[in-house]
Amino acid sequence: MSSEQENPNEYPQDSTSETSEAATEERGEPGELDAARAQADDFRDQLLRARAEMDNIRKRSDRELERAHKYGVERLAGELLPVVDSLEIGLEAAGSDNMEAVAEGIRATLKLLTSVLEKFGISCLDPLGEPFNPEWHEAMATQPSPDAEPDSVLLVVQKGYRIHDRVLRPARVIVSRAVD
Repeated sequence: MSSEQENPNEYPQDSTSETSEAATEERGEPGELDAARAQADDFRDQLLRARAEMDNIRKRSDRELERAHKYGVERLAGELLPVVDSLEIGLEAAGSDNMEAVAEGIRATLKLLTSVLEKFGISCLDPLGEPFNPEWHEAMATQPSPDAEPDSVLLVVQKGYRIHDRVLRPARVIVSRAVD
């Protein structure tokens, strides 16, 4: 073996870095390097804090979304409880012989339920006599009618419902057609 290979410590590993540092010190710029390092450390710290904050925001919004899904109908359920109470009273009245009281209780319960639905933007679709609209109505059949306008709702088989401007259930209807 040669003498160069036996003692690798005789030769400097990186002589350019020592020369560069010496040149920097001679120019009087060591403060700028320290300032740049401090600024880089500050930017890194800000980045880490921003990432942690974004992670916390994501976790918080996930929790809030889960809570909204879980308890979103709480207000509706609270408003429906009086309807349940009214139905229970109606069942008690059904045991009596006074059917007029039972009918009156059912009407009152229906009125109460309708008002609860309206509080939540749910409205009834009762299109009797209106022009047929396939977005709001489901045609069960057509029937010739000399009195009704063709393609208008002749009979409502089942009322429909919508929430704001979206259909929950279309009204099931019989549509008039011209007499043959």
